Amino acid sequence: MLSLLLATTLLVPGEIFGDVRVGETFVADADVKLTCGAEVATGKTDKSGSFRIKSKSNGKCSVAITYQGQSPSVDIVVFERPTRYRLVLEQKDGKYTLKRV
Repeated sequence: MLSLLLATTLLVPGEIFGDVRVGETFVADADVKLTCGAEVATGKTDKSGSFRIKSKSNGKCSVAITYQGQSPSVDIVVFERPTRYRLVLEQKDGKYTLKRV
């Protein structure tokens, strides 16, 4: 009985949404990858830089944005309720980093 309860608890779905920018410009048609443990969920930004990805699990995860041949990532937390993340790509010495705003 305890095993069933733990398995059910670990499979609580989560969802993130938000937007991605470089400076003041929104990033359109960029690949977005959400990694939570062994699970990977993918999506794309729309023409206004917005995205929405559902995950089969929640907890500590990472989100990566593919932009100009690079895929920087940042750690996030996926909750049981949809959570908004505003993300910014910053370039330094030719390398992009992804940050939460």
